[in-house]
Amino acid sequence: MAHGHDEHAPTEHEAHHSHAKLYVIIFFVLLVMTGIEIALPIINKAEIMAKQLEVALLLGLMTIKGAIVMMFYMHLKGDRRMFGTLFVFPIVCVLLMMLGFFALFQPVLW
Repeated sequence: MAHGHDEHAPTEHEAHHSHAKLYVIIFFVLLVMTGIEIALPIINKAEIMAKQLEVALLLGLMTIKGAIVMMFYMHLKGDRRMFGTLFVFPIVCVLLMMLGFFALFQPVLW
């Protein structure tokens, strides 16, 4: 240990590099998920799966992508749990309402 610094602690440059690498990985994960969201309705034009399943998959992907963006790009991952809940709770409520409406008006929508 020299001058009160820990030899194994990452330097500022290393810490910045690891954060940049993490954001690049997250970018590509979001890119792939977006590609799936775009491809799913195109592929399902042949009605391989039920429309309800397609909508449920798209809603699930949307929710996961939103959570990833909130956690990392809005920096909620390191914040108190309450702040994340303030963002996630309304999204979950809206998704549940949408699924309820889909179930209620299924003959009309499909």
